[in-house]
Amino acid sequence: MTGRSVFRVACWNIHHGAPGSKWLANHVSLTSGIAQLDADVVVLCEVDLRVWRSWFRDQAQLVGQRLGYHVLFAPARRLSPGLYGNALLSRTPPCRTEVLALPARRGVETRSAVLTSIPVAGASVTVVGTHLQNAGSDGRGHADALAQLGVVNDAMKSRPSPAVLTGDLNLLASDVEPAFEQAGLSAVPTGPTFPFPSPRRRIDWMGVRGLEVVSSGTVPVYGSDHLAISADLRPSDDLG
Repeated sequence: MTGRSVFRVACWNIHHGAPGSKWLANHVSLTSGIAQLDADVVVLCEVDLRVWRSWFRDQAQLVGQRLGYHVLFAPARRLSPGLYGNALLSRTPPCRTEVLALPARRGVETRSAVLTSIPVAGASVTVVGTHLQNAGSDGRGHADALAQLGVVNDAMKSRPSPAVLTGDLNLLASDVEPAFEQAGLSAVPTGPTFPFPSPRRRIDWMGVRGLEVVSSGTVPVYGSDHLAISADLRPSDDLG
């Protein structure tokens, strides 16, 4: 080993739920949950910007200011009022950022991915965060999620290693692992993530390229119906 620094990447779908539910946005639990992750980079899914259910707050900026993170927001859908999408928090300033609109059938929720580069652990690490289509009651969303994952994987090909892709993919291992392998990604071992507190399905994923996994797993942070996932990583020796 070369002694390269270890850094932590985490991902959490902060799902709010229906009006009046116990998952209505609570920014105290949101902030404390992200603080508990203690990650250098955090990808958040289902993030609100000026939406009523989250008290018209800019959730990503609120957490970033309280915890000292730089903030990126990748809108996926316009609400009335406000926006909804993914966010990326990082302890060092990101650069070369791109927000990618993912393909969607007419009438289904639109989705996005955020791609950026973050200087960490002595390297410029490509980080991609996304939230893909769920299967839906008719199951048609499964094909949508597979197509969206293909678009994200293709976008990563133009980005250098080392690289991390993470998010709520709404797909199981039989779909994710072959897609990751084709994209040159290794799936980070975690475990079931949904539903909290007794998860049965693994739908939140992390894949890496040019990185070694030091440790990884799920984190049962309170405030969502998803467990978070987290990994301690370091650049591979063969990167030089």
